[in-house]
Amino acid sequence: MKRALKIAGYTWAVACIVVVLATFVGNNYFSAKLASSTGITISPWFSGGEIVGSIDHATYKTVIHRPVFDGLIGERKEGFIQIEWQPVTALPLVIEDGIDFTGDGKEDFAFRLDTAAGRGTLTPRNPSVIAIQTLVKVNQGWVARIQLRKVS
Repeated sequence: MKRALKIAGYTWAVACIVVVLATFVGNNYFSAKLASSTGITISPWFSGGEIVGSIDHATYKTVIHRPVFDGLIGERKEGFIQIEWQPVTALPLVIEDGIDFTGDGKEDFAFRLDTAAGRGTLTPRNPSVIAIQTLVKVNQGWVARIQLRKVS
């Protein structure tokens, strides 16, 4: 009889653990609350950093993220800036944008995006701008990461 009660007790405990884990993993609300209460955020190396500006061009908009140099300890010498082109109605076949990410009123680089061919051309106008790191089509828009070097 004692053996049967032990087996039933352990079975019940394992079943409860399975139910609790399944409920936690399947419930976005509680998992989001737990993650937000810890203060953990997605690294800007994955998210592109916070949005600092947006330029409306009527049929599409250009979204500018902050320059990312974040490192585990301190800042890195090399980073990137992420630029997004999102359609409002439709993206044109060729997009030509001048981007000022330093906020000094001067264009830091010009970017020409051929949306039909999926090619981008970068024209640096600031010594910290190095090259196109990635250019990717996402959903209906485009995302470019421009590699930057920290200039002292």
